[in-house]
Order: sequence, then structure tokens, then C-alpha cells
Amino acid sequence: MKSILVYNLPEDEELFAVATKAMDWALLAWDIEQELRNLIKYNPKEFETGVSALEHIRAKLADIMDERGLQFPP
Repeated sequence: MKSILVYNLPEDEELFAVATKAMDWALLAWDIEQELRNLIKYNPKEFETGVSALEHIRAKLADIMDERGLQFPP
């Protein structure tokens, strides 16, 4: 089976970016899941508060997005 997606650029640029970056977003979700798993399994008491744990995950998310060239839509 073959599939061809056609976009009218620049009008459909956002839709094109969604289609071409889908795997990168899926891998980002996987990376964050693995980070959470490792924190729970190996360092369950690493953070003093829930807020500090969330700040850590938020920073990790930003790092991975930067590495993969991903950004949130405006």
C-alpha cells in the first residue's frame, strides 16, 4: 500500500510540520516516559517536592524538544 500526502505550501505549512514530525513527537513521549520510569524506579526520593519534580520534567521536555527540533505551535 502507498500513500501520498499533498500540501499546498506555505498555506499548509503547519499541517506539513505535523505530518513530518509525528515520529519525533512520539519519540519525545517515549523519552519522557522513560525519564519518569527511571526516576520512580531508581531515584524515588530525588526531589523534595512535587513542584521540583515537575520542574525537572519540564526542563527535560524542553531539552528533548530542542534536540529534536520540535516546538509547540504558536
